[in-house]
Amino acid sequence: MRFTKRIAFVTAGVVCSAVFLAVTMTATATPPSSEAAYKADTVSKEAAYKAATDTDPVPPLTPDQQKALDQKRQAAADLLSATATATTVRTGTAAVSASSGPGAMTSSGSAALAQDQNPQKASYWCGPAAVNEALGQMGQWFTQAQLASELGTTTDGTGWLNGSYGPVPRVLNNHQSRNNYIGTPVPASPSSSDIEYYKLGLVTNIGIVRAPLIGDAYEVTGGPHLQGHPNSTIFHWFDIYGYTNGGASTMYEDSVHGVSPSIIPWAPNVPAYTTMSSSTIAQIVGGRGYVW
Repeated sequence: MRFTKRIAFVTAGVVCSAVFLAVTMTATATPPSSEAAYKADTVSKEAAYKAATDTDPVPPLTPDQQKALDQKRQAAADLLSATATATTVRTGTAAVSASSGPGAMTSSGSAALAQDQNPQKASYWCGPAAVNEALGQMGQWFTQAQLASELGTTTDGTGWLNGSYGPVPRVLNNHQSRNNYIGTPVPASPSSSDIEYYKLGLVTNIGIVRAPLIGDAYEVTGGPHLQGHPNSTIFHWFDIYGYTNGGASTMYEDSVHGVSPSIIPWAPNVPAYTTMSSSTIAQIVGGRGYVW
């Protein structure tokens, strides 16, 4: 995380930076008549705000990238529905037994990997910290400094895309063979399908493949934030290691926890581990996305 006095311009590839903006989302003069309508109106305003202030939005997937994403989603759906006809289904480079599908998950609909929250070593190193945590949950250990170099992290943070391929999935795939990671953009105003696709990745990655996800938060003034984050614009990578309620809730760890207040003043407010509604997580990563 890094504080800056810039008022209106935020580079889309920048993460781990908090920007206090002088302009906030405009409130409606007359609240909508129902709670659902009010929530929809708020999400719509947040999406419009992100679109208006994002100077470098995430580009659409290329046809090849969309095809790869569709194939992975189908493989995940096959695992969950136990309709795979072969003994194993390949999700990228990792072969997963169909018998380790839904029946292998707990009856409570919950699953989690080992907690291994690691405070980021620099204000702008949330990307290296999240990748460090994710690889650790798959039995691979690298320093944040090494990962920062491999990710191309700068004082502006770790970018979502680097040309046509994201640095986070690239580095994850270079260091493990359990899961073939792919970046999935989420629109600023996630649809019900976007939320369900996120839940699909959450449950299959963690409950079956045993591989974490990494979210790329795009938090804005007046919108939902990760636990303990201030009401300002923040870009932040974070490790997603579990779920409850069949995927309706997400368990994540935050590398801001444990950072010196001299580096991130509000770090003492951030817990190491939090469980939050998956629909809220989808909204928080809206405008960026997640890697699974």
